[in-house]
Amino acid sequence: MIKLLLTLLTLTFLTTPTRAADSAAPPAKPADTKPTDTKPATLPDKTTPKPPEKEKEKPKDKFAGKPTFTSKEDEFYKIITIPLPHNVVLEAGGMAWLDAAQTQLMVATRRGEIWKLENVYLPDPKLADPKGVQYKQMLFGLHEPLGLAVVEDGSGKPPWIYAAQRGELTRMKDLDGDGRLDQIEMFCNDWEISGSYHEFAFGPVIDGKGDFWITLNRPFGGGQEGKALWRGWAVKVDHLTGKMTPICCGLRSPAGIGRLTDGEIFYTDNQGDWVPACKLAHLKPGSFHGQETGVLSCSDPRSPMKAPEIPKTPMLWPEAVAKIPQLTPPAAWFPYPRLGKSHGEPRLDPTAGKFGPFANQIFVGDQSTSQVIRVYLEKVDGEYQGAVFPFRSGFQCGCMRLLFGNDGSLFVGQTGRGWSSAGGKPYGLQRLAWTGKLPFEVHEIHAAPDGFTATFTQEVDPKLAGDPASYSARSWTYKHHQNYGCPPTDMQELRIKSATVAPDNKSVKLVIENLRPVYVHELRFDGVKNKEGKQVLHPEAYYTLNHIPKQ
Repeated sequence: MIKLLLTLLTLTFLTTPTRAADSAAPPAKPADTKPTDTKPATLPDKTTPKPPEKEKEKPKDKFAGKPTFTSKEDEFYKIITIPLPHNVVLEAGGMAWLDAAQTQLMVATRRGEIWKLENVYLPDPKLADPKGVQYKQMLFGLHEPLGLAVVEDGSGKPPWIYAAQRGELTRMKDLDGDGRLDQIEMFCNDWEISGSYHEFAFGPVIDGKGDFWITLNRPFGGGQEGKALWRGWAVKVDHLTGKMTPICCGLRSPAGIGRLTDGEIFYTDNQGDWVPACKLAHLKPGSFHGQETGVLSCSDPRSPMKAPEIPKTPMLWPEAVAKIPQLTPPAAWFPYPRLGKSHGEPRLDPTAGKFGPFANQIFVGDQSTSQVIRVYLEKVDGEYQGAVFPFRSGFQCGCMRLLFGNDGSLFVGQTGRGWSSAGGKPYGLQRLAWTGKLPFEVHEIHAAPDGFTATFTQEVDPKLAGDPASYSARSWTYKHHQNYGCPPTDMQELRIKSATVAPDNKSVKLVIENLRPVYVHELRFDGVKNKEGKQVLHPEAYYTLNHIPKQ
């Protein structure tokens, strides 16, 4: 009996399958994967009636079914993917150049690491080549850094590197030149955290005086929600003393901050409670941007502003701006979801034409739709306002951090964790390079007392461009209320009375009836073509008309 049991145990051991990790055989295909030439074992019964197809939903408006983007984008702007080592989880939270020559790219990750990358400008980047992309970990253990800034002191010594963690602004330095950050100091921790979900800190961005700007996310969830000071605020930290100065409140989820037009500081916010759609707004001292959480900190003696009185009754944004003196409308609304759902860092194009015809315009990444959007701003009655345009889609992951390189290309740092993003990848790094071909686009849009003037990157066909039927327009606003988001409200189709082409055939003045302040004005250019008969690559623009010019 004992011999029989031993024999059975031996047979069992010999026939037990090895683990996949121990086996040289390739892993089995998933159960739902079929070879391309596999046929079903039995044919379906043809007599079985097919279930009736669901009736397709009708578009909510005449443009709802039209694509925002076009496959022709790749002809003008090429996406280059930078490969990652298998052990690098590059969930980009911040990017900056370590050196003045812009050859050493630093990337801070949401997992608390800082990496240095070299050889990042290769046209076909690889890891295996000794001259390929190189990675070096400079630091780990930070608490979700969501920005990077490098400060040189002119002495030739290693620069200070600044990063905003959840609870502080930290500065770091490589003292011995070995590529690792070995001096780490707390520079400012004057804002509070409650431990609630979502208490991110974004930045820093350096202003013209050298001071650091940071935006602080409002907290979510739990009994402690909203109790920490300066949540939902933009703050400034003195670059010499480390002292924090609160600037303005009403921010919700301010995931992007940038030094943009005229050196001014702007931020992007994400749709949610009190924020009807994503937006780009100017951070002015004492301004209120609509979300109520930060109002609690206005009672602190350090606050630069009195608490705004927020009506609890929902009202349209134009009405809210009239009733709440501190309420500042955004410089630009991003139509949701057409031009994004979760916007990240705004970045000014400083390349003087290396990135194409859009020098000194603004580019903004979106995390959900994995796209980059273009923004043109102007100043009317002392306030910034302007138009947003589709620019480039097709990225592999959510686009949260942007940085221009020395060749004029745009590095796009990506992350998708926590919120789904188009493209299928969980994180990554890509580079967007201009091919040298000039796209036919609307270049700028300027507000006028009776309409708008649109400029183009190429000469237009004057006959088509001079026909009002080549255009269409409508306007809408949003509600200022506590609810999560808001669809376009109080929408009106607008009549285009005339279209006058300039003598150089590169701009058109549109006279439009019933312009409305603090409304988004959608302009479409579907009938406009250039002299070669090609249509506008992205024939749509959305101008946030806060002020109608007087002349």
